[in-house]
Amino acid sequence: MTREQMDFLHGIIAELLALPGKRVVWAQQNMPRLCRPFATLQLFGERYEKSEELRPIGPGQYKVVVPMTCTLSVQYFGADAASHLEAMATGLSRPTIVDRCFAAKVAVYDAEGTTDLSGLLEGQTWEERAAVDLHVRYNSEVDDTPGYIESVVIEADIEKHLPQDTVIEPNPDERPETGTGDGEGASSGSGGEPSSPADETEYYIDTVKVDGIFD
Repeated sequence: MTREQMDFLHGIIAELLALPGKRVVWAQQNMPRLCRPFATLQLFGERYEKSEELRPIGPGQYKVVVPMTCTLSVQYFGADAASHLEAMATGLSRPTIVDRCFAAKVAVYDAEGTTDLSGLLEGQTWEERAAVDLHVRYNSEVDDTPGYIESVVIEADIEKHLPQDTVIEPNPDERPETGTGDGEGASSGSGGEPSSPADETEYYIDTVKVDGIFD
């Protein structure tokens, strides 16, 4: 996921939680603990959804696009933590939010149930905390320049001992049947009239010209 997409998700989550941007932070950072209420974000479980797609963008240039999915874990620290996360998950289905996600090339397509993680902090202070996992889909894109084939040269030699013309002579001993039967016993058609003689034209291959034979 690109930094621009991460910044977009950060802004959307802060807006839906009604928190200032500085009170929504990415987890696992070296920083002082914030005053409640605040929220943390963490991405994990990135994986391919299907094989890559090559999109031509110019001569010999492609954009390699891989559909990806990951999990965005959101934790809220403060009063009514579970209610805030449930309202945020519902707000992600608003048409205006969906359109903004589409423009940023990300989609929050599913949300797990909210988990209440409230408990004693260091055994002394009760802390309200809740978490929800959002499933996010996006495209991983990278440009590639494998080049292209500009011209192809095919070299081949014709064997010189082969003749340029090949003639198949007809065999005089083999003549096609004319369909007239015995010459002396030609049958008569109906009404006693003699039938007309069949076409005795002979057909055969006279000449075959071979321009060349390649190895």
